[in-house]
Amino acid sequence: MYNGAYGDRLGHSFRLNNPPVLYSRTRRGICLAVTELRIDRGGYGMTSPMGREDAYLVCLNLRKQSTHELWCDGHSVCSTSYEGGTTYILDLRRDPIAYIGDPLHSLYFYMPRSAIVEASEELGSNNIASLAFDPGECFLDAIIGSIGQTLLPIFDKATSVNQALVDHLLQGMCAYMASTYSGSSARPDIVKGTLAPWQQRLVTQMMRERIFEGISINELAEACGLSAGALARGFKKSTGMSPHQWLLSRRVDLALELMADPDMSLAEIAFNAGFSDQSHFSRVFTQKMGVAPGAWRKSQANTRRVEAA
Repeated sequence: MYNGAYGDRLGHSFRLNNPPVLYSRTRRGICLAVTELRIDRGGYGMTSPMGREDAYLVCLNLRKQSTHELWCDGHSVCSTSYEGGTTYILDLRRDPIAYIGDPLHSLYFYMPRSAIVEASEELGSNNIASLAFDPGECFLDAIIGSIGQTLLPIFDKATSVNQALVDHLLQGMCAYMASTYSGSSARPDIVKGTLAPWQQRLVTQMMRERIFEGISINELAEACGLSAGALARGFKKSTGMSPHQWLLSRRVDLALELMADPDMSLAEIAFNAGFSDQSHFSRVFTQKMGVAPGAWRKSQANTRRVEAA
């Protein structure tokens, strides 16, 4: 039976088994939950559909992601980066899926819309039906961050005493979301200076299709009906990186997948991932991952040996 996007059900979307999860219930018996997800390797790829339902996931990002790509209703709505400590909200009615390029550590707070409505009524407001937010927009919220950090050590210490604290925090989180982020969910206006959603989707699609040989700014700009300068400025404001940086980041993601093959040399991986040579690959990889490709590959091999032992 479908039990909502938390615990094992949410873990399956990320191909993770038995992720840690904490539960609570509102006064009306509506389930609230928070799931901890960790992916310690880069180049993970796309998540699986979580299943449509009338609920939200409030995601607290505990680790930086250089690329955050989100699709809702089968359309790209966001392609940017985010810092550790930021939050974004997913509307599960819109069938969200995401691309994960870097190692991930996040808390996902599961909140049915009926729980938001219940919390708003208890706060004295009877006209709140949903949360208002821009899809994929990451923001800093000290309250959400503090609740998440307080819950983190409890995942490994599930006791009846701690359950009282979990109830307090999850129900308080629900009330906080209802009072702070409630409103009508209207389609957001395009932020001045950014690319239109269709332009951003087109540019990233064209660069993915030309990941090996590369593509010029002029070609991207012409496809979007913009000047080269406007395209470059708009893409950076939309995603937090230049088109060239975005393309290099995708090449690193591809290299991470190729490095799973122990028979491929780093020179072969560099060539097959679209880098000009192994030296260029090493510089870009180290800048993104914080460690040289050879050291990263060795650490992954050691991890696999430990897990197999």
